[in-house]
Amino acid sequence: MLRRILGVLLLSAAAPAASWACACSQAPPGQCPGLQKDDVVFLGTVTQVTVLPRQTASANSGTQAGGPGPAVLVRYHFHIDEKFAGPDASEIDVFSGGDDGDCAYRFKKDETYVVYTQQETEGRLFATRCNGTRPASDALALLPQLRAMRDGKRVASVFGVLRRSQPPTLELPDDPDEPLPDVALRLRSRYDRFTATTDEHGVYSFYDVHAGDYQFTADLPSAVQLSQRALTGPLPTFTIPGNACYEYNVDALPTGHIEGTVVDPDGKPLRLASLELFRVGKYDGSHSGLWTFQGAKGIFEFNHVGPGEYIIVYNRGNRMDPNSPFPRTFYPGTQNVKEAKSVEVKEGEQLTKLVFSVGNQFPTRELRVHLNWKDGRPPGTATLMAKGDKGDNPAAEKIADGAYEFTLFQAAHYTISAWEDLDPSRAGRTGRGAGDCSLPPRIDSDSIVVDGADEATKEITLTFASPPCNPPQP
Repeated sequence: MLRRILGVLLLSAAAPAASWACACSQAPPGQCPGLQKDDVVFLGTVTQVTVLPRQTASANSGTQAGGPGPAVLVRYHFHIDEKFAGPDASEIDVFSGGDDGDCAYRFKKDETYVVYTQQETEGRLFATRCNGTRPASDALALLPQLRAMRDGKRVASVFGVLRRSQPPTLELPDDPDEPLPDVALRLRSRYDRFTATTDEHGVYSFYDVHAGDYQFTADLPSAVQLSQRALTGPLPTFTIPGNACYEYNVDALPTGHIEGTVVDPDGKPLRLASLELFRVGKYDGSHSGLWTFQGAKGIFEFNHVGPGEYIIVYNRGNRMDPNSPFPRTFYPGTQNVKEAKSVEVKEGEQLTKLVFSVGNQFPTRELRVHLNWKDGRPPGTATLMAKGDKGDNPAAEKIADGAYEFTLFQAAHYTISAWEDLDPSRAGRTGRGAGDCSLPPRIDSDSIVVDGADEATKEITLTFASPPCNPPQP
């Protein structure tokens, strides 16, 4: 049915990801299976919500009463306003929760939804956040296609909604997402051109699209770019198969841009830096902002920034990270949010070359680690780990073949170890006069405990014992 080829482009609007620990995979475009005879899909209004007793929920979810973690099961009674697939009924019960607790859909009484169901235990119908269920207000593009499927009419190959929007966390409460009407859209492949225009709700539909790789473009107002809220750049090319019915919701995001460099007290760019952007007055240390990362190039970038005033924070969580060993700091270089300097972005403005200084480094030191294999190294991939009793664990930097370097906090102790995943395609080896051997999938080195304050220990060697020599399997 249709839900199998729908992604989660609209589901995030129905239930914010921060609310529950649920991850839904985004389905790529696929051939349209339509509505099947066993599907139950409808537009309905919730008339009653019943939380079932714990014992009942547990009996149907595999969790025993009194066991670890609640297995809450909720029954939602719906009045069916419009049926697309399923039995001829005016009322229906849909369940949510139990084993699907993390992804359970939380319906609200007296509100209307497009509901996709799946049959689970005892023939009950369940709904989750990952199967296409959403409020009716988020189904303006979907509803005409469901009606077309039900009635045996032509279904759009690609359809969705175009809205003017802001990146996640930068939305203004008095400036909700706005549908863009009367916008000319194009799907272009090497061989084909298809056009459409959004209606008054920003809804568009492309029909009879041939199989191919397509670029999606639009005639947009100035200072906005066709993209999606989760992307930092423009829309990527995507592949449409023949006979598709793909829901693809897109956003017109602002083109404002902030770029700069986080530098240490010596003026050198940090190799690793985590930064977040907040509108002035919206900073809250317990909530994330628009996130970006500075890596080896020594540059950070915030894209799709709308007009307004912002503050930038480095290491918002104030984590002790030996790979980026500085405390929480606000642009241009203060640890007090009240002293932070705001960055003003005008519509479509490109701000570059901001210099963000951090200081008060947590005391660290470098440790070099050498790897040694008795009887020679077998083919495979080695991995090092330094597990500390304070702060985050450092990452190993390879400096030569068999040699690595860690940055350690002086206030912590670390257990340094390594393992090697052996290459199964080269499992045979010779040595010790034993002929060919069958190697295990993994070998481990010894481990060494290192005091971060021990400046005298500048390097250590981890040794791998020779793998056991087992006769090859016949």
